[in-house]
Amino acid sequence: MPYYHVKAVDDVGREVRKTIEAENDIQLLSFLDFLRLTPVKVSRRPEFLGRLQKVLHFRRIRRKDLIDLFENLHLLAQSGIPLGTGLWDLAEDTDNPAIRDMLQDVAFRIQGGQSISTAMARYEKVIGTIAVNLIRIGEETGNLDKIFKDISDHYRRIEDFVSKVKQALIYPAFALTAITIALVFWLVFVLPRLAELFKSLNVQLPGITLFVLGFSEFLQRNILFILLGFGVLVSVFLLARSKSERFRYVTDRAFLKIPIINMILYSFNYAFFSEYMRLMITAGVSLYDTLQTLENSFRNRVFKRAMGYIKEFVSGGGSISEGMRRAGVFPSLMVRMVAVGEETGGLDQQLDYLAQYYYNRLDYITQNIAKILEPVIIITVGGFMALIMVSLLLPIYDLISQIGRGV
Repeated sequence: MPYYHVKAVDDVGREVRKTIEAENDIQLLSFLDFLRLTPVKVSRRPEFLGRLQKVLHFRRIRRKDLIDLFENLHLLAQSGIPLGTGLWDLAEDTDNPAIRDMLQDVAFRIQGGQSISTAMARYEKVIGTIAVNLIRIGEETGNLDKIFKDISDHYRRIEDFVSKVKQALIYPAFALTAITIALVFWLVFVLPRLAELFKSLNVQLPGITLFVLGFSEFLQRNILFILLGFGVLVSVFLLARSKSERFRYVTDRAFLKIPIINMILYSFNYAFFSEYMRLMITAGVSLYDTLQTLENSFRNRVFKRAMGYIKEFVSGGGSISEGMRRAGVFPSLMVRMVAVGEETGGLDQQLDYLAQYYYNRLDYITQNIAKILEPVIIITVGGFMALIMVSLLLPIYDLISQIGRGV
């Protein structure tokens, strides 16, 4: 679809510059009229440049923005106000220009006869595949207000979890950074001067001191190469994860074996699975479509592959619980509760229990992660400091002994 760079003036005479995606010149002019803009200059943008600008523009939309958006859409659907009119009002009230542009575009397309699910599907990468499917089902069943509320609540849960993890990691990150800087300072600036002092006094240095001094000299000579090499390794690692599906699967599996990190990842993915399964089953999405959407939504390749297996197993006539058991990544308790839900017809209720359980578990982990990491930090730091202090004290002790014998 072509991209246009538009210079226009609004109804109060202010100059506006926008990049707009439109099927043709007629749709572009119609959209500008809908926005109450009078075009002054219009030029075509190269497609690659237009797409890049669009991606960068909508990356400004954060999860908090989506929480507010769907909460407002929930209120709008409850109020009975026509969606086209309500979306325009929401766009006028928002401070985020990316949200404003999205809502105005959706309102324009609804006015042109499209359904809200079709219009919102254009922004699937922004709001998520599952949200688009839920909106479509909510539109078909007449439960849009509930669907908007469910989506908002789900994003709020994820945002709360991410915020708690960030807060919990502030202390360990700060402590490790400060200690690393202090150790590098000692090794690069302090120890070399002490080494010169020891050599000038003809002190015979013990092996541990020679080792620390040798490491210090190595850092001084190669610190820039080390930093550059570290940056290159990180870049290669990220590039490999983005290009190689096999490498991403292997690294995702490795992350699931790291203590503490695996507790967070497993609990989050279990909660993600339970919550989205419940939302989509409650909304009336077919089981196959639910599993297909979940497979596309998982970022962790281990769980994505497991969902692909469960989808194929279920499509062949098997049960969800048996597919989960054979996939090998779900705990026995979770499999058993899903099996009970399938047998009793209360699968949505069982999934709700599981989602609550794993979100509560995540909450507990994030509240105590600093306490869990603190002993590790203390032991690590204590070991490094003990090594440095012993390497310094031994030659000082020898020096004092020599002075005592000389006296």
